[in-house]
Amino acid sequence: MRLAIISDIHANVDALRAVLADIRAKEVQHVVCLGDLVGYHTFPRETLAALRDSEIRSVHGNHDLMAIGRLPRDDCGPVARKAIRWTQAVLREEDRRYLANLPSELRPHGGILCVHSAPGDPLVRLRTNGQFYGQYLRIGESDPDVRLCFTGHTHVARTTMVTPGGEVLCPHERDMTLDPAAFYFVNPGSVGCPRDGDYRAAYVILDCEAQRLSFRRVNYDPARVLREDRRHGIRVEFGPFPRRSLRSRTLAAVRRVARLIDVLP
Repeated sequence: MRLAIISDIHANVDALRAVLADIRAKEVQHVVCLGDLVGYHTFPRETLAALRDSEIRSVHGNHDLMAIGRLPRDDCGPVARKAIRWTQAVLREEDRRYLANLPSELRPHGGILCVHSAPGDPLVRLRTNGQFYGQYLRIGESDPDVRLCFTGHTHVARTTMVTPGGEVLCPHERDMTLDPAAFYFVNPGSVGCPRDGDYRAAYVILDCEAQRLSFRRVNYDPARVLREDRRHGIRVEFGPFPRRSLRSRTLAAVRRVARLIDVLP
């Protein structure tokens, strides 16, 4: 089975549609979303409709809970608060019911746990090795069969590995085979609001049989979404536009080659 994990769409329906098209082209059987379906951008109803039409299962994120009043808006910055106020005004009752019924976690396959950030806590930002190790211990106590935890929230694609000896490592490979003896936290990055300097939509594919993980970036035109955001007075920044993004990625590749040449004998 091939499983796609998406996260943090944030009402960017154009990015979501591009990702879903890429997922279909990769012949993925199942898709799971790690929450934050709404917030920041201004296509919440269209985004929720696309997810329902595609029958994509999702957990709730903190922005989803804020949009239906289960979390206070004080837990986020001024842009997010403004976007949530706008979102609350335009959501229909069926959208609110949909968000209210989202679970806090999903287990789409043996040994896999899907949460927005951490089990029981959609707000904590997992960044440090100590945080990841603490969550590894908690998950092991509650469900020792889990070996892979998909987590979103930070909008940055990342793999964190806990070795059998308890060492916490951060592999940088974009395609990797998982060690069956290790534990992994995998963040697929954000579909609709990346925070790594690359505007392209991010997600990840897991081949459950081969235990092969592949990070994906999908190109699309963000102009329509940003234009509509600004029409409503919401200004979201999530990376350079296509031409600047291509230039920055090209320069980064050139620098990597230059460093490699420097270390060759």
